[in-house]
Order: sequence, then C-alpha cells, then structure tokens
Amino acid sequence: MAFSELSRPWRARDHSNPRGGLLLCHGFTGSPQSMRPWAEDHAARGWAVELPLLPGHALTERELAASTWQDWYGCVRDAALELSEEHGPIAVGGLSMGGALALALAEDPELHGRLAAVVAVNPGMTLPAMATAAGLIAPLVPTLPGIGSDIARAGAQEEAYERLPVRAVAQLRRLFRRTRQGLGAVELPLLLATSSVDHTVPPTDSDIIAAGVRGPVERLPLPRSHHLATLDHDATLLFETSARFLDEHVPVRVGGRG
Repeated sequence: MAFSELSRPWRARDHSNPRGGLLLCHGFTGSPQSMRPWAEDHAARGWAVELPLLPGHALTERELAASTWQDWYGCVRDAALELSEEHGPIAVGGLSMGGALALALAEDPELHGRLAAVVAVNPGMTLPAMATAAGLIAPLVPTLPGIGSDIARAGAQEEAYERLPVRAVAQLRRLFRRTRQGLGAVELPLLLATSSVDHTVPPTDSDIIAAGVRGPVERLPLPRSHHLATLDHDATLLFETSARFLDEHVPVRVGGRG
C-alpha cells in the first residue's frame, strides 16, 4: 500500500494555553493514519498532541524488519520526555502495539512523575504460538500476510504494510513479553478500551492487563468495532470517553487551562 500524508508524524502544538500534553502511539505495521482522528479530536479540545511515526513504519517492509522493539520504545520515550518537559505530567494513549508501548512507558521508573494517565485501545500482550519461532523461521519465510484494516465500518481502511516481516514479529514478541512482565509497576489510572470482536488481538489480552496492573482501571467496551476502533463505529464513543477520563486524571498545570 502507498502511504499518504496521513501516515506522517503529526503534532498540535499551536494552542496558546493548552489543556495538557497527550502522546499517542500507533500499532505494529501501521502508521499515525490510524490515530489521526483521535489526535485531531483531542487537539480540538485543547490538548497539545504528539503523534510520532515509529521507526521502520510507513517506509518499506525491509526497514521494518531491520528495526527493533528498543527503536520503537525509544521513539515514544523520547517523545514523552519532550512533551512532559513542556506540559508537566502528560497522558499517553496507544492502539494495539501502541497500547503495549504506552503501558511500557507507565512501567518506566525514569518516567515516574512525568505521566498522569494511560488510555489503551485493544492493547496486545500475547502472540500465537508460532511467533515463538519467528526468529528461527525468518530466513526461510521472511514475510507473512499483513494484519491491517481489521475494521467493521464499511469503506474504512488502514494504511499499513501488506506483508508482515517475520523478523519484526520476533521483536514484537519481546516487547509484549517485557511489558507483560512489568504490568505490576503500572500504578497510573488506566482507561482500557476493548472491542468484543477483534481479529488481530484477543480481547482476553485486555483482561491480562486489567488483572496485572496495580492502578485503577476503567473498562470501556467497544461493541460495534473490530481492532482498529479509532477508525470504526465506536470512535466517537472512544474519543468522548478518553476526553472525560483525561480531564479527570491529568492535572491542570499552574498557569494552564482550568
């Protein structure tokens, strides 16, 4: 698939008096395009939004295969540090692998005090059994069919790779395993949004997260959407709930909006 301008990094920093900072993380093999509606909605509500493009994404499958989970995490970690320097404790949201990255940020002891709340939409924590051998089979089977555009709404489409680099799957597995092992360090308020029908990430992954974190969890069912809920029928519900949740849990900085 050809990637459009919507797949480029995006930010909204032109508010003279922003409500606060919000970092959004897209999913595996996808791009900021899947998150733009969420980003634009919250920017219109006054948030300073940062939506980076993860390394290896929206380029070529070969470049994704050459990237690592540390590259992806380092990208969002750097963005979180920069945004929190400007706005104090920020919110972090993510979709799919982006949800795992958001939770990994909440686990990071060096980010303690810089984050205030997390919103995770259909976050991944597990992979099929075949993924355990991804690193071994990659030289023989370098790619598999893609996983993009799991959307119930007719006509909606995700800009994502058409083939899935198996080497990158091995990196994804490492990220999921590391994040799952550290869930007990997550003490921030968490909004956990889960589609009842998801052909990409098992809805039970959300149950793993809810049971593993130590902070308060609010569950949001998404009954009319598949995996890409940010582009699906429940997008308005998701955005309205996210905005209310962040207003409740992200402190207004002294001199900021209120």
